Amino acid sequence: MSRLITPALVALALALPLPPMAQAGGDLRAEIGKLDQAWQKAYNAGDAAALTALYTKDAQVMAPGAETASGSSAIQAYFTADMKAAAKNTLTLEDVVGFGDYALETGKYVATSAEGKHLDHGKYMTLYKKTEGGWKLYRDTWNSSMAPK
Repeated sequence: MSRLITPALVALALALPLPPMAQAGGDLRAEIGKLDQAWQKAYNAGDAAALTALYTKDAQVMAPGAETASGSSAIQAYFTADMKAAAKNTLTLEDVVGFGDYALETGKYVATSAEGKHLDHGKYMTLYKKTEGGWKLYRDTWNSSMAPK
């Protein structure tokens, strides 16, 4: 009887679909971490075009105190205006959960002036979408943890 059970269990294990991360053969957290680094680099360099390239063509940026920026042109316009303040952002990835062609990241940010003065800190949530070119930001939102002035 046990001779039949073992091959049956092996066959069942091989027939079951692999989880998305196993299918991708990669470390999702590391991939998202690289995108965070690219986002920080582009933002802190004031390069709105490079930053926008990290987003899908149909992405949305839902920044506090602003209307939703939908699509590449609106996202680039939003970041071009936002970068005029010359703030620098530091992102800290806290968690990544993958599900199929999507991944959800949560983390914290700290914004400082060019001189290093603390401007803001808070949390963010970013939904990524797997595209032919790899993972890209699909929905991006954040909010301050500081008390309103």
